[in-house]
Amino acid sequence: MKSTIRNPRSVMLSAVYFPFTFISPSLVEATSVCFDRLVVYQPPFGKPPQVLQPWVDTGFLELRSPLEKSIDKKSVEAALRNLRSWGRFHEHADMAYLKMAGNDISLIDPHIARIVSDIRGKGTESSNTSNQSEFSHQLFLHLAQEFDQHSWELREELRRVNHQFQALQSAFRQDHNGQAHEPIKQEPLTAIKEDRGSFVIKKRMAAWNHVFQNDLGVIGPLLTDSDSALAYLLDEAEEKVEALRFNVTCSEGPLNQVPRDRPTWVDHLQEMFNTVLAVPWSRTLHEKIVRAGREIEAIILHWSEANMRSHEQSVSFRWYVVPDLAPHALLNQRCGAERGHDKNQIAKAKNTIVGTIEEGRPVGLNASEN
Repeated sequence: MKSTIRNPRSVMLSAVYFPFTFISPSLVEATSVCFDRLVVYQPPFGKPPQVLQPWVDTGFLELRSPLEKSIDKKSVEAALRNLRSWGRFHEHADMAYLKMAGNDISLIDPHIARIVSDIRGKGTESSNTSNQSEFSHQLFLHLAQEFDQHSWELREELRRVNHQFQALQSAFRQDHNGQAHEPIKQEPLTAIKEDRGSFVIKKRMAAWNHVFQNDLGVIGPLLTDSDSALAYLLDEAEEKVEALRFNVTCSEGPLNQVPRDRPTWVDHLQEMFNTVLAVPWSRTLHEKIVRAGREIEAIILHWSEANMRSHEQSVSFRWYVVPDLAPHALLNQRCGAERGHDKNQIAKAKNTIVGTIEEGRPVGLNASEN
């Protein structure tokens, strides 16, 4: 595939994770297979999760918080304390009751009612209300990040318990010849794989978009691990083109081994993405990316078969192109936001690339181990 961009390898290609502000370490590892850098946005004055610090130290993961200079830190901290106190007060309430009660629940701070109204988009149109809405969105992101991180920690704990259970059962079921029985199919606890985007996706997208719109310096593909988020963003797009889909393997090794050997197909993939981002949409470009996508899929399939190792993790990617809309414009259009931009910055991206990533099970496991 001949590139329309000079020296494509000299261009660092960043992926932008959306619409969440917490990402699991395993997902960062999986993303590093294809990209030079991963950008994850953070609510202002938040503490970066310690579990992600090794990836920040390598330079692959960039945590960005573009709104810290425009929002008052003391106000954020005070509001979060009030919201957490309210949450602890209602922590034993049934979720169905909370959904039913809605606004009838008495809030401990009069500002919280305004915050809820702003997040739901019911604020009045004024400069002051706009600032309040911005503030409310950032509070929402703080709480959503805490929820997402705690959910991940719980799933990790369940996974560790399950592994210990398997090891214990294996030890009990050793026969006299030292031969282990087949792994037990049933586990004491099951960590349900959830799609975070299926929960208040509209609010998540709106709040995340407020952060994204304040950072015009990052141009790259948008990436999510939520099918709901992908559907929400693309369902109303006038045109979208499925560019390619592929599976690769990802081994979880020590971070001090990064950077790893770069597969040759990564250069082809990044060259294709750089072309789509920089070249105006046309029938020729459409045909070119469809053809290139098929070629890259074939290269990756051959590479995966040749390099597959037992019990490596399988990772699936799907990529779409939204023609004639830059990422900032697409998100504003979908989220119903109106915001002025530096046209020179927006012009750097001619089209939007949106992808999903899904972590699979170890490729060495067979059907009997389900």
